[in-house]
Amino acid sequence: MAHTLRQRLETAHPAIFTLVAALAGFSAYFAMYAFRKPFSVATYGHVAGWDFALDYKIALVLAQVLGYALSKLIGIKVISELPPSRRPLAIILLILGAWVSLILFALVPAPWNVGFMFLNGLPLGMIWGLVFGFMEGRRTSEVLGAVVCASFIVSSGAVKSVGKWLMTGFGVPVAWMPAATGCQPFATRLPATSARTSSLCSPPNSREPASARAFLRSTPVIRRTPISPPRSASSRT
Repeated sequence: MAHTLRQRLETAHPAIFTLVAALAGFSAYFAMYAFRKPFSVATYGHVAGWDFALDYKIALVLAQVLGYALSKLIGIKVISELPPSRRPLAIILLILGAWVSLILFALVPAPWNVGFMFLNGLPLGMIWGLVFGFMEGRRTSEVLGAVVCASFIVSSGAVKSVGKWLMTGFGVPVAWMPAATGCQPFATRLPATSARTSSLCSPPNSREPASARAFLRSTPVIRRTPISPPRSASSRT
């Protein structure tokens, strides 16, 4: 079935191929946000064991951002050396690692659980590079990237709404709400499905050059003629 889908995508109309690739990338990044953003919808009033002047929620945000930023630096080497065939598995394992961190965040009391929020952001920072790796080098790379970026806006509000719904509608404790959001069907099934679909998209070939390369090749080179220095008044007489 996977081989048949790959063949169909290879021979499909460019608009169909772009739509499938865009939806796969959008879904993968949408699912990733279910493991990154839900904790921020909680207010975190007085937390037992947190006796520092810094607000507990601010500490969680800083810890996750630090892990996320460090992950971007690590990804420069890891993603560039990772074979394309292993990207889908890497996406799944990284998201799974982030979910395990959320479970440990709920199990470990404050202030030690802040460290697990750092570990939560550590794998998630590489998801963008892995997802966009399937899209770069194509004529439609800019369109595909824009669709994935649109997931930032949609997914952030959506997963926060799910987290708030779990707390108010089902009485899920604040500490367990982030991990519980990651257990929802859209968060557990979308990463594997979308990563697999992205891997079935044929890699760019010589008939589909990178858009920047194609633009440069199709743009005529402006030849500049040297400008001779102005002649002096004596030379004009």
